[in-house]
Amino acid sequence: MKNKFVIAVGSNIDSPEGFSPVKNCNNAINELSKFNINIVQKSSWYLSEPIPKSSQPQFYNSVLLCTANHNANKVLKIIQVIEQKFGRIRIFKNMSRCIDLDIISFNGNIKNSLLLTIPHPRMHLRKFVLLPLFELDSNWSHPILKKNIKFLLEKVKFQKIKKLKID
Repeated sequence: MKNKFVIAVGSNIDSPEGFSPVKNCNNAINELSKFNINIVQKSSWYLSEPIPKSSQPQFYNSVLLCTANHNANKVLKIIQVIEQKFGRIRIFKNMSRCIDLDIISFNGNIKNSLLLTIPHPRMHLRKFVLLPLFELDSNWSHPILKKNIKFLLEKVKFQKIKKLKID
């Protein structure tokens, strides 16, 4: 049976090869299929301010609805390999990045381990995750908070976000 999960994709700086944030994200999205991850649906691109607020460039964000035969830990390993391949550097928390892939939810399950927390522990505070997810699944519900995505979106009004018309 295929697992259903959500991956958030983001970037706010060019890749080491000089690809723009959206191009680098699209390249990483295309890479997922090489690991037998099927992209069922992709949201629009959104431009959002960094959280926490800082002087770094704005982020380009999208959300993917995916299926695969992999478990959550395997998907985590795959996205970490892809991030590394596309030039992700982790020196300190919340730094600018050329690629960021996060598992947001996985089969509606709850998981809390040293390696992985599902649902993503801060997703309900991030409009750049909630708005694209709402675009794809307006009935999505947070498995821990027991709140639907419409309720969560109403609670996150502070973050500036703009829907873009790009692929």
